[in-house]
Amino acid sequence: MLLTGLFALLLQACGPTVYFVRPPDWKEAFRRDSTIASYREALKDVTIFIDPGHGGEDRDGMGPAEDVVEADVNLRVALSLRDYLKKAGANVMLSREVDKTVPLEARAQQANANNAEIFVSIHHNAAGNSYTNYTTTFYHARPGQPGYAPSSQDLARYIQRDLAYAMGNPGPLASFDGTMSDELIYPGKGFSVLRNTAMTSVLVECGFFTSAYEEQRLRLPEFNDIQAWGIFLGIGKYFQAGIPHLRYDSPLVFSEADPKLEIHVSDRSDILDESIRVYIDGEEQGFTFNRKTGKIAVNPSGALSQGYHHLAAQVRNSNGNSSAPFELYFALGKPPVLLRSTADPAILPPDRSAFSMVTLLALDSTGTSVADGLPIRFRTSNGLDTMLTLQNGVARVYVYPGRNERVTFEATNGPVKTEGIITTSPDAKYARGIVMSTDGKAVQGAEVALPGGAVVNTNERGEYIIAGKDTEGMTVVITAPGYFGRSEALTGRPIQDPVLLSPVARGVLLGKIFILDLPGDDPVPADRVDALALRNLKQLLVASGARAVSTEGEGAPSMKDALALYKGAPVFQFDVAANDRELTLHANNLSESRNFGVRMQRIVPQFTGVGLNRFVLRVPWRYELKNNMQISVTLPVPSGRTYAQQVAPLFSWNVAWAVYASILASEDYTSSGAKVVEVTVHDRQGNPAPYVLVQLNHALTGMTDNVGKCRFVGVSVDEDEVRVLDSDQYIIKGVRTEVMR
Repeated sequence: MLLTGLFALLLQACGPTVYFVRPPDWKEAFRRDSTIASYREALKDVTIFIDPGHGGEDRDGMGPAEDVVEADVNLRVALSLRDYLKKAGANVMLSREVDKTVPLEARAQQANANNAEIFVSIHHNAAGNSYTNYTTTFYHARPGQPGYAPSSQDLARYIQRDLAYAMGNPGPLASFDGTMSDELIYPGKGFSVLRNTAMTSVLVECGFFTSAYEEQRLRLPEFNDIQAWGIFLGIGKYFQAGIPHLRYDSPLVFSEADPKLEIHVSDRSDILDESIRVYIDGEEQGFTFNRKTGKIAVNPSGALSQGYHHLAAQVRNSNGNSSAPFELYFALGKPPVLLRSTADPAILPPDRSAFSMVTLLALDSTGTSVADGLPIRFRTSNGLDTMLTLQNGVARVYVYPGRNERVTFEATNGPVKTEGIITTSPDAKYARGIVMSTDGKAVQGAEVALPGGAVVNTNERGEYIIAGKDTEGMTVVITAPGYFGRSEALTGRPIQDPVLLSPVARGVLLGKIFILDLPGDDPVPADRVDALALRNLKQLLVASGARAVSTEGEGAPSMKDALALYKGAPVFQFDVAANDRELTLHANNLSESRNFGVRMQRIVPQFTGVGLNRFVLRVPWRYELKNNMQISVTLPVPSGRTYAQQVAPLFSWNVAWAVYASILASEDYTSSGAKVVEVTVHDRQGNPAPYVLVQLNHALTGMTDNVGKCRFVGVSVDEDEVRVLDSDQYIIKGVRTEVMR
């Protein structure tokens, strides 16, 4: 028994046998120096970043006999590698040179900031048993995936071959050449230091510190030096084989949609024509390659949208080495320099149906919102990844956090991005409703006006959100262009009852486009009767869901630009003539213009109310309007022979309503079955109130006549809500309705 116990103690003391072979080109100093010198031409002035993994607070990796800590071994190998590379003339930087904590993001940021040509992260692996041991070198992603760089796989092969030879370690059975994609370890992400570096990058797992055999070798500084020698040889041979260099030779901002892009390629070895690949926004592009000049001329497939576009390219030389990662952003038009985002609401209840509306705004270098068509990539931490397109200066997307306590989001266009956070709380006040039209369609862009002046809008599904407020007993006003609005009393429930809005004039003007103009080059006073009539008509058309494009005012398009932008849109012009005593109608020689004029002659007497209803149909030749229906109305100016100055606002409203009613008739709108609503307005002393603005169902506006009455003819709905716009001074005295036949 005593002999047996002594024998067991002897075996335990001996432990595993430590065995390694000193490489022939390393074991003697003069051979080392000679080998290093052979790589000086290839490595001179090359910038190399070495990352000794872990360290500082991250010292958990320990061998089974507790003889080594991975962080220390990583650093010893890295310091030896640094010395070899510097002797060969390379510029070498380390993420750490002592035992300290360096965050993963900082390691990649340091390499990027120093424009390193390659990044090598040094590690040692771990397994659940003490027998597993091999050497492997990782590169990021796989061919065809974002972030994959063929040059990283090239470097991994060079390092893996020489490191495995120097250590006497095999590669993993799962790999043909000992290299592996980091996707095998972290699917969809890979290693942070490889994912976030912008250059050729590898991560080396030299061996397993959890192996009882390997632990005893790793504890020896001499063996660590041999490991560094193997990595050095791989790096030296990689650079000796030549690295094709790509240089972008075109502007970074283009005004045209088919930019001419050129890339110059250079290398001391021949470039393989069949290896050239060029990508714009991930899509492979056509090109021509001039071997004599080294120019790659890119031929984009189709017109590109404004904003930033991602350009990437790769080539391979005759020695098999690929170019380093080459990617940049070029832009068309006025690219954004700033993206802004707001999440409304930013705090939600933990409910799967609760959502936040994220609004994105892109601004160019002048501080102006970028024009429509800008593509914006939007991603969230809970898995949403979609492309948005800027419209009317903004893009919107809806985020459903569900029961997540927080969801982060990021929106990008090229290098420009914005970020935000949406959180959940069981105490969050939240109510959601929906606005629909009476024909069952969602009303997008409706305004829900809250007490106190705040306004929320509906999304493309007609949904609106009221957050942070108690909605019990709250009355809101819901309006939308093209629809009669209404007041609605809300409940305290999180889901409100649906609200139905009726289209104005049965929706016949929804989406129609009209051009409104005041002829002449001189500015027109805002209170002149023709300018008033134009503004009033625009208000009626917009309230009916039409787009009324006015050529008047600062920033308005010229008539030439309006005709080019809105081809075929009807043109309505207002003018004044001091010598006329009646309204005069002008039209061009298109049949629809003449037909419209004839229709107006029948309709106008019902609205003008001042006896000026004789029309003269004239057909002046205006070349620029030859393809557009054109109607011009010349109004008499206030005078002793026409009407008093104080009547001008009423006269302008009557003219606007006459043209508006004529437009409805031209769209085959029939007033049969609709109502006439007559509103009587008094002042606070009980006297009839002339020339006061009255609004019907938060949409259409009219003005009372000289006896305080205002009539809305043929456009009303079942329920009427009328209000005086200046409610402090005037009151509704009476409302009379009748159905038209």
